[in-house]
Amino acid sequence: MILLRSDLDSSIKSVNLNSEGRSLIMEADVQGSLFLFANIYAPNKVQDQCQLFDNLSKKIEDFVVNKEHKIILGGDFNVTFDSDLDCSGGKPFKKDSVKQIQHLSVDLVHIRRVKNPESKRFTWRRENPFIQRRLDY
Repeated sequence: MILLRSDLDSSIKSVNLNSEGRSLIMEADVQGSLFLFANIYAPNKVQDQCQLFDNLSKKIEDFVVNKEHKIILGGDFNVTFDSDLDCSGGKPFKKDSVKQIQHLSVDLVHIRRVKNPESKRFTWRRENPFIQRRLDY
């Protein structure tokens, strides 16, 4: 889901939803600037993640060709980017699908990490054995 405040000067130009409901891309004019909002809910399996991230990358490229969009990407990525800061317990490892996210045609900035560079916060946990991960960005 992507929400815009009702009192925001905005108009939606287009919306693209993938067939599995795992990604939503919305192009909008917000206060005179073009934005591309993307929200994803990545699957758990690496192969499926790779396919989703590859398709997302292609769609973003299609939208931004010859246009000056500000891009906001968020959602449940079901991966961790930094084992030291995004993992606690278990045996953390970097999934191959992370490489695809990091090679999207956009510069990713994890705004929470920028504002809180050493803070450890987790969005998923299991009690037994105790494991915590940050999977949502």
